[in-house]
Amino acid sequence: MLECNACCMPVNDKALPKSRSTFLGLLLLYISLACIVTCSWAFHWLDRTCSLALYGTLLGLLPGALHSRTSRTADAPRRHWRYLGVVTVFAVGFCVAIFPFFPVFPWYNFLEVPSRSILRWVDAISCAGITVVAALCVKIQHPPSNYVRHAVWAVFGSWLLVTLLAALVFFPKEYHPLLQHAAWHLEGIDFVWIAWLMTDRITALADRPSYTLTNSGTIIRTAAVCFHLRIVTETFLGIKNVSLAIQMVFAAIFLMLWMFLCIRIALCLARSFWLLRKELNVVQGAPEAEARWALDVVRLEILACALITFSCTTLWWLPYKALSWAEDQQVADQVLLIPVVVAHRFNHLIKATSVAALSGLLWPCHTSGSDQTINTLERAPTMSIRLSDPDLWTDKVHELANRGVTLTSLLNFWRKLEQVMPSFDPHVSTTNDVVRLAIIPLSHDPSSGEGHALASLWAQGEPVRAQCMVTHNWSNLFHHLVAGIFADALEKEYYAGVAEMLLHPDGCKELEDSIQARNISSKSYWVCAFSVNQHACICDNFGRAPPEGTPEFEEWDLKRRDSKTGVVFPVCPCTQRKIYNNEPALCEMNKFDAMMRHLNRRQDGFSHLVVADTAFDVFTRAWCIAEIVESGRSRIRQQIKLYSEATLDSNYQRLSSIDVRSCKASRPEDREMILQSITDIQQFNSDLRWRIFGTEGLLSKWLDGPSRAKLVSRVLRRAGTFGGHLSSGSTLSTLDPMDSV
Repeated sequence: MLECNACCMPVNDKALPKSRSTFLGLLLLYISLACIVTCSWAFHWLDRTCSLALYGTLLGLLPGALHSRTSRTADAPRRHWRYLGVVTVFAVGFCVAIFPFFPVFPWYNFLEVPSRSILRWVDAISCAGITVVAALCVKIQHPPSNYVRHAVWAVFGSWLLVTLLAALVFFPKEYHPLLQHAAWHLEGIDFVWIAWLMTDRITALADRPSYTLTNSGTIIRTAAVCFHLRIVTETFLGIKNVSLAIQMVFAAIFLMLWMFLCIRIALCLARSFWLLRKELNVVQGAPEAEARWALDVVRLEILACALITFSCTTLWWLPYKALSWAEDQQVADQVLLIPVVVAHRFNHLIKATSVAALSGLLWPCHTSGSDQTINTLERAPTMSIRLSDPDLWTDKVHELANRGVTLTSLLNFWRKLEQVMPSFDPHVSTTNDVVRLAIIPLSHDPSSGEGHALASLWAQGEPVRAQCMVTHNWSNLFHHLVAGIFADALEKEYYAGVAEMLLHPDGCKELEDSIQARNISSKSYWVCAFSVNQHACICDNFGRAPPEGTPEFEEWDLKRRDSKTGVVFPVCPCTQRKIYNNEPALCEMNKFDAMMRHLNRRQDGFSHLVVADTAFDVFTRAWCIAEIVESGRSRIRQQIKLYSEATLDSNYQRLSSIDVRSCKASRPEDREMILQSITDIQQFNSDLRWRIFGTEGLLSKWLDGPSRAKLVSRVLRRAGTFGGHLSSGSTLSTLDPMDSV
């Protein structure tokens, strides 16, 4: 769905020297601090325990210097580095988890508690579990995402601190302060990483900025400072009563800030959950699948938020320290040490698992429900036309199929359109205007009095087999039709950006360079406006006029006038014989479905492009529906190009209840013939919604955390705006487009 991942930070070459200087500065600072600690130990200014604790502090803070929020790495490491990392994580993690079960290792001999076996199992299980999660995250080759690289560091940090605490058994008791303080301060760094990841997702999910999310950086940094100050207080003041009091104050502030942030996040998620549940009751098909998918994402976010919040170590550490202050350390160890250790280890296992899942590392890519959609068109009858001469019909189908328009020809036509059609305005002029005032005059041969398809003139009579069939409505802006075709050729998801480029000469030159670079200048599209000989059907008339004063007359009258000037189009003076359905074998306007079948058999990679206008009126035209029907029946690869994501969302209410029975045609008999070719109207409507919303591919794509949250936010905006107003009986034609703006 995304050409460039929304959370991938682009590398700014100008910022690299600053990053290098910052890294070198931190490295020199660390070396200086290590030298100061070493000198203090050597001159007996600090005792051995305090010196080792300070060494551990420097080691625990080091990952925060190596990786910060501004780190720009987005690509996964090369394969050999990833596999080396997996082997290292597995070897270290499982050695620490398994070896202490052997009798040679006196597990937790430094703790005077009778429940050492329980703690041994707690550390073994948590260490093994987090090792598996960390190894999977290190191994995965993910698409470029700066957010996911942050997530890998967070998971690695959780794994490392749990492993350090579980590895105490491998070292003599006098070295425990080194490992403990390294793990404790690393926990503070890891807290910041995980909190940033969580708030980034919720910020992308929230429909509007809130005080909490706007100031989340300040809240997280303040909480992290309190966390580290609590540890520093214990390092220098020990476990005296004054030290315990100060530690508990810092811990209480940390817990209050963290709980405040988590509660606000939980309220945001709860509101999202309520809106999505409400939306599921009023939508069907693709909108329902999107809402259900979004509900699953929000449900997992709520579960992760709840588990992380209530397994927070400080929530259990505070009563543990309060008891040791009120009674003594031995009583506190006997009563609350095991719950504190269990909460701590499994808090990090939960954090690592939720980060891995919600960042996109371990998020499964589900295929959409449309994979199980019944093909309602497989047994649909072909539109029945009695032919007196089938060979003439086949020849005409073959002739039409070889009237493709290349991208180069289309771009050249666009560039000279204002010269040919002085009243052309890209923001106003429709395809109907361009056909009447540019295509018909250009394809008229005054010397012979006849006319040709403009595509045939551009090809100088040579056959150009179409590689893609374009379905569009003539009431759409011609500017958007051209943009949709180029967006398809350049594999853009939306055509708004291409439409903007077409408005400027530099943009047209950029488009030309792009198609040449991709070697697709000669890619051909079948567009009825160019590929049908308009002189054999409509050039000298506007069809039969409906009774005046009726809505049908108003619509007919609009179609015969220039959208820019309001002047009635001039009729063509050509002498070309007009051929309609009374001569079905020679008529060029009744063979679109047959031509699509022909091209699908003859042209490798043949596809079908539907260029949707901003009002989505293309899905109300009977012949456009007929082409979509044939595309589905023949299993032709189909793409629907939309102007923008915003136009899809603004028309959500109308499109979620689209019904082909509301389609229109200039001739009522054409509409009836087309609807009769659909065996199951309801299923076709459902399948059409899947294609319009793009849900089939959208929900099966890999997305990182913020990108997935933004997609959920889109569903939430629709639900919040339209969910309470949907009616299962509404149809596309009965709803005013302005209702959804």
